[in-house]
Amino acid sequence: MQNPLLIQAIPHEDESPMSFLLRTAELNAHSSIFNLIGKEKYKSIIRQSLNYHISDMKRFTQVLGVLNLDSSYKFLAFERSRPTNRSPIMIGTIEVPHELLELEGLRYCPTCLSEKAYLRKIWTLKPIHACPIHSCLLIYSCPQCKNFLLPKIGVLNCSRCGFELDKGPVQKVKSMESVYWFLDILTHSSNKVFSDFASCWKAFNSFLKDDNSNTNENIFFKVYEYFSDPESSAIKLSETINNRSEKSHPRIQLLPFLKCKKLFKMHIEITEKNSSGYIIGANSISKNLRNYEVQLILNISRFDLEKLIDNDYLNLGKKELYKGDIASVDVERFLIGSFSQIKSASAAKIEASTCSDNIALKDVAQILDINYETARKLVKTGWFKLENKYKNQQKQKNYSKEKVNKFKENYILVGQLARLLEVSSTNLVEKLGALGVTPTNGPHIDSTAINIFLKTDVQDIKPDDLSMIKNYPTRSGRQKNTSKTVFQSTDYYSLNDAASILEISSNKVAVLVQKGILRKKENNPLSVQIEACSLVNLKNKLLSDEFTSYLDAAKQLNCPINWMKKYWCDTGFLKIEDLIYWKLIKKNELAEILKLKEHFITGAEASALLGMRHSHITNLQNQRLIKPCYFGKNEKKIRLFNIKEVLKFVIQ
Repeated sequence: MQNPLLIQAIPHEDESPMSFLLRTAELNAHSSIFNLIGKEKYKSIIRQSLNYHISDMKRFTQVLGVLNLDSSYKFLAFERSRPTNRSPIMIGTIEVPHELLELEGLRYCPTCLSEKAYLRKIWTLKPIHACPIHSCLLIYSCPQCKNFLLPKIGVLNCSRCGFELDKGPVQKVKSMESVYWFLDILTHSSNKVFSDFASCWKAFNSFLKDDNSNTNENIFFKVYEYFSDPESSAIKLSETINNRSEKSHPRIQLLPFLKCKKLFKMHIEITEKNSSGYIIGANSISKNLRNYEVQLILNISRFDLEKLIDNDYLNLGKKELYKGDIASVDVERFLIGSFSQIKSASAAKIEASTCSDNIALKDVAQILDINYETARKLVKTGWFKLENKYKNQQKQKNYSKEKVNKFKENYILVGQLARLLEVSSTNLVEKLGALGVTPTNGPHIDSTAINIFLKTDVQDIKPDDLSMIKNYPTRSGRQKNTSKTVFQSTDYYSLNDAASILEISSNKVAVLVQKGILRKKENNPLSVQIEACSLVNLKNKLLSDEFTSYLDAAKQLNCPINWMKKYWCDTGFLKIEDLIYWKLIKKNELAEILKLKEHFITGAEASALLGMRHSHITNLQNQRLIKPCYFGKNEKKIRLFNIKEVLKFVIQ
């Protein structure tokens, strides 16, 4: 294939991928990287690497292929540890979080640029705020027009006013000790040490954001001080929080550090010791807090917070009207004692729930905040025994309220836990298993119909803990096995034989029988005998080329597993074949969607394509700048956007 470029730029070993593409575009008289690649080719690249930045190795390699450049140039790009644009990049063996990278804007040393006209890769690291060679501050904005520098036209001129960047002012730094220290931990430390550095950076970045002082230099100074002089760092943090005492309660201000308690134990203790009294006033600032953030601020468990919400100690209104975010000012009122007195009505309700003797099944459901059918299953599995003491009560089945309240105090069902964590219950048990937390009872433990956890086992689990888990054993999906199973010539199989054929436990086979997916021999009460025909039918379905797993379908659609049902199942495109431990999707139905997605993408994908927040495409729609298309095979529709229309908003 003939190279489409008239002139090829030769990459420097320490050059950033953006710099190489900017120089290549300029050498070939193109006004931007986008024009260098071409609209149609760029659209194709985006489709194949939707979750990547152009500086990431996957997308950068595709750009090299389109331009017919040497594929070995991919060494310039960043390799991600995981396949999303928010995943850490790898520098040697160190994982560097995306929060420490500056990929959208340009930063440069004017002396370096005048010596050799290209942008160094090291300048994309936010902690490198000064040039390690010339000991001068890196420049972020054009010295002439003061606009932030954007990667649009070459590397030597401002894309807005044309100012020659190598003629920018050189501002010397008094001490480079901190920069050299950072380079040392980047190249010679462990992932654990660098992880602590990154956590510290995130905490100070969040804290300094409140007064817009979170410049890279300021954040880095705070982080360096934390590691070099932790006591001084803690005292200064305490002073800063006291200086802001008119705006927010100290515990609210400490939230970024409460998220990393082990790292900031001294800072938290000194701040609380030195904090002055807080009064809510006209200058107080309120912001929305998530449940787990309120737990950290109040230093309580998830279940204690649930009690506060249930009994309206935070003054949020009725539980059914609670929308999920808690205003910090409501938490502050609780912290300073405005709601410290238990409401008499709530107290009476609590006492009533613990003092009376026996209750009906509907009351069991109400106390545990579960539906009637779930309560019936708990009773059926022996959690609450009948407490009929009098003959005239024989027609009414009563249960011990004391035992029900004891259950509520000590246990939680997986569905309730999912609601508290604000996550999907799908594979929640498996994800918790990856953290070493297992149910006390459940379908895969003792054939109990519901997964039940001890509250003490899960009280410290946070949503962020679960979001970090990418690989975990799962029971969904079809078992991968290309060989056909050879069945014995018999009409029935034992529980263990069926388990071996299906490659699952005998307890799971028993559940399949209970759910009617497998049939057992009815006239043999002494043992479970599985009908061969039902077993063969199930195994053939799992091995059939007609189906793919629910998880594989989600991957092909580039759709989060918890949204696939809403996007594609509820709208009638896909039908789930639910076999308890396997959820299957017909390949022909999946192919129909994939064909549709060649021309259309979801709102989340469109916003990601534009490098903006998820709400960005909705804002464009509300302004009537882009028109959505609605598809569906029933009354529910999915909103999609034409890829060509979205690409019009890509900066050219």
